Amino acid sequence: MTPHRVDARERRVVVTGLGTVNPIGNTVREYWANLKLGRSGIRLIKNIKLHDYHIRFGGEVDYPDNIRDYFEQPKMIRRLDRYIVMAHIAGIQALRDSELGSGDLGERCGAIIGSGAGGVLAHQNATNLIYENRMNEVPPFYIVSCIPSTGTTFFAKEAGIRGPSFSICSACSTSNHAFGQAYSFIKSGMADVMFAGGAESAVNEMGLAAFGNIVALSNRNEDPEKASRPFDADRDGFVLGEGAGVLCLEELEHAERRRAHIYAEIVGFGFTNDAHDLVAPHPEAEGAVRAIRAAMDMAGLEAADIDLVNAHGTATPIGDKIEGIAINTALNEHGSRVPVHSTKSMTGHLLGGASAIEAIAAIMAFEQNIIHPTANHDRLDPEINLNVITSPTDASSVNHILSNAFGFGGLNAVLILKRYQAVL
Repeated sequence: MTPHRVDARERRVVVTGLGTVNPIGNTVREYWANLKLGRSGIRLIKNIKLHDYHIRFGGEVDYPDNIRDYFEQPKMIRRLDRYIVMAHIAGIQALRDSELGSGDLGERCGAIIGSGAGGVLAHQNATNLIYENRMNEVPPFYIVSCIPSTGTTFFAKEAGIRGPSFSICSACSTSNHAFGQAYSFIKSGMADVMFAGGAESAVNEMGLAAFGNIVALSNRNEDPEKASRPFDADRDGFVLGEGAGVLCLEELEHAERRRAHIYAEIVGFGFTNDAHDLVAPHPEAEGAVRAIRAAMDMAGLEAADIDLVNAHGTATPIGDKIEGIAINTALNEHGSRVPVHSTKSMTGHLLGGASAIEAIAAIMAFEQNIIHPTANHDRLDPEINLNVITSPTDASSVNHILSNAFGFGGLNAVLILKRYQAVL
């Protein structure tokens, strides 16, 4: 495919479709209704057997009752790993919401739906068969189910998308990286439309053991709904969640020609690496600060222009403290005043899918003029100097939203969304 010759300065990138399935909603409408009310989707796990493991809760997804409506071949629901199924549901929702016709897809449309871990459950099930000396029973779909790119390729195949398509795997920064790369393809003229986001399904034995055994997870089995406590003085770790989020990104004039509904505009992103540790963030938030400032530079914004921060806000003791330092440092004195909230307080941490559903939450603040609350935030950690929003708040004056994602290995990805206003 030959890129169109364009002046990248003239091409703007807007959001024209949304899709999600996550612990508090199988549609964007359901998700938003629960977000603004502060309802938690964390519960004792019921979809898998956990044996005697000491952590027994997470943010599970119950598939929608109409799940067959998303698949031309419903047998694929049982053949593919859960992360792929959920990526496809979110992708199809975003496609339908965008109201793009078949003529708008093809070579000028691409897809980047990332995953931090890929098919964890597929790996687990195949490994169990191998250790039971049943190698011949490993299913043929195991290999495509475990690959982190299948969330993209299955959706693209089903939708007839033939433009730039691949997957990004960058831990908990995956979805923001996907948005930035998709934005770049549209900006440069390589595509007019890109579906981008992330999906994850690690609420299972392997996921819980992996994060639980490095003491990253909350232990509040007795009160799961209140376990995810971002920036709270009594936080004790994050809660694993699962799900997917996908945005339809589109070149502005392309969207205007077809009179699409425009939710928001992407105006900046910043990608950096701490180069410090495989797990812990830089103690002075050096990389996170650079990512925030790079996103503001791209958007042409000053600190005071940021009206809301959708924080990474995982509720780990060290992570939240370092993010507070990052916001305070990057935004100077404005950092302690700007409203901050954490979607993970209700959904848990979707790892590679986290910043996708958080971008949707940010966009819905524009759409509905409401900042959703941070749940379970009773007392601000005295070492954190942030304005954490704990009740639904008016967002009518919110025009620029900073959405943070900070992944293991010091992978920082920050996105800036702008309220779209048509020029008359």
